[in-house]
Amino acid sequence: MRNFHNKPSIGDKKFLLAFIITLLCSIICGIVLYKPANSNPYLCDFAEEYVFFVFNFNNASLLVTRILSDLIYLYVIFAISYFTKFKYLSLILIFFRGLFFGVYVALLIGVTSFSGTVVAIFVYIPASLISFVFCYLVADFCSVVYKKYALLMPLVLSVINLIIYALLINVLFRIIIMIV
Repeated sequence: MRNFHNKPSIGDKKFLLAFIITLLCSIICGIVLYKPANSNPYLCDFAEEYVFFVFNFNNASLLVTRILSDLIYLYVIFAISYFTKFKYLSLILIFFRGLFFGVYVALLIGVTSFSGTVVAIFVYIPASLISFVFCYLVADFCSVVYKKYALLMPLVLSVINLIIYALLINVLFRIIIMIV
């Protein structure tokens, strides 16, 4: 059983608190920036296309962008936390990711009204929250994983997030559409 554990750890409570505060502040900033973002036609088109792809179950483009963004974020956070002693620098990336999350949720709800609200509640918000949890796990626990498997940790977590995202779109959202 020692293959996966380097040393026992319960996590850094100060880092968890800083992570939560950073995430909440960035989401609030993203919601506040909804008005300037609403005037950008690219972001409005993004929200409309996202809702269109989810309602029509066009999974390929959604799944590819999800796994690429997760891989980039998780590996950069992993590199910061694993190879340096400054894991608090990863909070900058969490702030930007939370900022975009807040803007996109506000755009989904504001631009596309009811359909965007349904997509945001049942697909986008749960998948993003799971992604934030995985970002925290990589940042705080990457040094605990056995060195041989440490480089695979972000890849495994991003694949798990991709599977959850696909299930949210293909299973949960189809059930919701059938009910409504």
